[in-house]
Amino acid sequence: MTSLTDRVTDYQAAAWACEAAAGAETFVAVYAAHTSAESVARGINNGRIRAYRPAGRFEARAFPAEGGAAVWSRFTAGEALPALPETLTVRVPNYGPQKGYEGVRVVTVEISARCQVCGGPRGELRPDTFRRDGVSHVRDAWDNPCGHADEYKAVLAEARRRQEGYPTGRSRGPVLAGVEGGAYRAAVDLIAAEVASWPWVTALRVIPLLEKAGEQAAADAVTRFRAEHGSGSNTSARSAALYLMHCDEEALKAAATTTGDVK
Repeated sequence: MTSLTDRVTDYQAAAWACEAAAGAETFVAVYAAHTSAESVARGINNGRIRAYRPAGRFEARAFPAEGGAAVWSRFTAGEALPALPETLTVRVPNYGPQKGYEGVRVVTVEISARCQVCGGPRGELRPDTFRRDGVSHVRDAWDNPCGHADEYKAVLAEARRRQEGYPTGRSRGPVLAGVEGGAYRAAVDLIAAEVASWPWVTALRVIPLLEKAGEQAAADAVTRFRAEHGSGSNTSARSAALYLMHCDEEALKAAATTTGDVK
């Protein structure tokens, strides 16, 4: 699967594959913007896309994926199929943030029911027994139908991002809004729209969105910020937007100071 789908999607082929799968979810395409993916999903659901007519025979949804958002569909033949799960509660081993091995504990966390690479459904959970220091522990294991493997370290990072996206009992922090007169104003507003739809979206996933919107300078800035940030690949899009806001604020302050010094 490519990270972006600027190519024309063969909806007829996708619809035939979906119908042949008889109730199982099948991949349609990946789109740089979540809004584009949502539009395609609606087109499948309401029959606006000819290949999926008559309306009601297919159902589709958009999910976060590398490079943007992916659309997945399933053939229902107009019947009411069981609802798809939104989240999974899983038991995973946590070795802590320290370097080296200093013990393990099994923690229960909530993650998305979707693969974080392609947006497809995650596999069925099964108990998995493992031993450390002569002690048996039970964790959950699963195999994603798409073939993308979930490392436990990445699962823990995803769970932390979800908690940051849905804080309880405290402020969500500064509002994401482009700085008036700032070079990154439009870019921040684009990221803010994505964060509003997917609070746990990563900085990596908004870079293609910025590039497609012509905000290359902002995309480059986010790329540098992500490389230098302590969270690395887990850097959130929200923190990237705050960084761009900070850059604009500092640049405007510097410009005002320089202007004031001119006599």
